[in-house]
Amino acid sequence: MFSSLLGQLSLTSSKEKFGKGFRAKYFTNLDKDVYPVNHGSYGLTPTPIHEKYLEAVTKHANYPDKYLKQEQKQNYVESLQALSKVLNCDYHNLAIVDNATTGINTVLRSYPLQKGDLIVIQSTVYGACGNTVKFLKDQYDINFHVVEINYPITNEEIVDKFEKAFKELKPKLCMFDTISSMPGVIFPYKEMTLLCSKYNVLSLIDGAHGIGCIPQDLAELKPDFYVSNLHKWFFVPFGCSVLYVDPKHHKNIHTLPVSHSYLPSTTNLPEEDEKNRLIDRFFFNGTKNFASIDVIPYAIKFRQQVCGGEEAIYDYCHNLAVQTGELVGKKWGTSPLDQKIAAQISTMVTIPVPVDVPEFIENWPKYDNLVYAKCFTKKAYTPCIPHNGRLLARYSCQVYNELSDYDYASDVLIEALNEVAKEEKLIK
Repeated sequence: MFSSLLGQLSLTSSKEKFGKGFRAKYFTNLDKDVYPVNHGSYGLTPTPIHEKYLEAVTKHANYPDKYLKQEQKQNYVESLQALSKVLNCDYHNLAIVDNATTGINTVLRSYPLQKGDLIVIQSTVYGACGNTVKFLKDQYDINFHVVEINYPITNEEIVDKFEKAFKELKPKLCMFDTISSMPGVIFPYKEMTLLCSKYNVLSLIDGAHGIGCIPQDLAELKPDFYVSNLHKWFFVPFGCSVLYVDPKHHKNIHTLPVSHSYLPSTTNLPEEDEKNRLIDRFFFNGTKNFASIDVIPYAIKFRQQVCGGEEAIYDYCHNLAVQTGELVGKKWGTSPLDQKIAAQISTMVTIPVPVDVPEFIENWPKYDNLVYAKCFTKKAYTPCIPHNGRLLARYSCQVYNELSDYDYASDVLIEALNEVAKEEKLIK
């Protein structure tokens, strides 16, 4: 399947100019009137990859029995092999799951944690993943400790907070981000992985914003567990995510749901079967749409040959994020939250919003949908969150964006906030 798919890729240049022209050529499914400044939440698939995805769906439907019995596993393995080159790891240590939250649940709900074990997380943890830890506490009496993180804060200060917790509490596992969702800043994940190794703490990295967003090298990183969405920044249709498991933990990680491939963790296999344990366990755990998995190699080729490679993509998006922070921060009279800490800016930038309405800070969930509805009307949605006494806006930068997108979207957000404040009689 893949040879025919990849062979159909039509290239006009090894590296085309990014921006609105790139959008018009390769992202034609996007409403032409939309200002897409929130790529980080759900991602967007280029039209050529989307078309191959639809072809894959149709091909599966042509003869489902043949696909599932003869082709599905081979395609799955080829996708793992392609991803392993991007992540710099052995493909036998990878699995495909539906999304990062599923990957986190896969690890936390199958690893043999014991009653009284302690998990350390940060206060800016992604809500769904934080709830998974709470579930373990409620159902199995697995304890957790929250390290309070209030931005702006340096990476060194963050690591110091965790090291203090490790020394005092001696946790079993620590879950942390590559890039936190809100505020959208790079977490010191490399330093944290080393810290976990130093204190014999299992490292579980929520890299929802990882592959395709910032460079990821698992051979250098050496985490115990790592999960990253392929649909957010890597152009793969959702939901599709990659899970990495260190070989020493293969026996203990089971599919979610537990399915046909289940083996007790105590089962010993011949050497070659043991090497393939993760593949044999995860390639099929129930009938679903496998088309996203099947087009992963095609997405990689598109990024390499049309976009010019991972470095070219990152450089454009990162520089645009820096420029967006400068432009919007100057216009709003604020500074990007992470301006002084350049290492925390990825392809997203978080900027304090100039609001003098206390209710927006104190009770944002009461008003956020009202504000967002007005943003949707003007085709420019900006996600916001109250944090450390301020309302913060997060802007994601992608190869189809230009600075004018953020200039417009930032004006729309302020207009929406003012309109809601007046309508709700929060200001006179």
